[in-house]
Amino acid sequence: MIEVLNVTKVFNPGRPNEMTALEDVSFSVGENELVILKGPSGSGKSTLLSLIAALQKPTSGEVVVEGTRVSKLPDDFAALFRREKIGFIFQKFNLIPTLSVFDNIVTPLIPEKLDESELMAKAERVMEEFSIAHKRYEPAKNLSGGEQQRTAIARALVNDPPIILADEPTANLDAKLSAAFLEYVRRIKEEGKTIVIATHDPLFFGLDIADREIELRDGKIVKSEE
Repeated sequence: MIEVLNVTKVFNPGRPNEMTALEDVSFSVGENELVILKGPSGSGKSTLLSLIAALQKPTSGEVVVEGTRVSKLPDDFAALFRREKIGFIFQKFNLIPTLSVFDNIVTPLIPEKLDESELMAKAERVMEEFSIAHKRYEPAKNLSGGEQQRTAIARALVNDPPIILADEPTANLDAKLSAAFLEYVRRIKEEGKTIVIATHDPLFFGLDIADREIELRDGKIVKSEE
């Protein structure tokens, strides 16, 4: 499903502030696997997710997702790839505060030019699944932390993508909401999704539903455990 092949990512190459975020990183993720990327802040976890999602390109090496060399995609094709294949759950949710729950959730569908009934059906499905339908007209800025979380997950899944990437998804959540997110992850995995979570939250370490933990430090893989 996902192959990361000898990937190196250097920011600001040749400048005084040059920084190597990833160095010769290789691993693969199979279909319906849950892989935890763990390590301290600055270890390269978020950069790795952005490369898998084709939000950035590696300095060297390749990223292949479902047979597509996403590291070589032009920007327009990279955006299409993300819409079709990737659901991204951001650390701070990245909701548009003035838009309603419904409008935030359907944002990834806008380029698809769906008719209104199909758009409504897709949004209703995920709003019901994640218990946020009762807030459909509420602006995101008025939501509680848990409601924001559920809205962000619903948005990530509205296109029914095969791959879910989550970047430090519990970093801004209390223990109760973090545990709730873990239950959502269980549900998503049961639906057959492939999931990669970048986190330093011990809640995800030794997880019974995780297929593998990959530990990063200073941009390198230092341990991979099944």
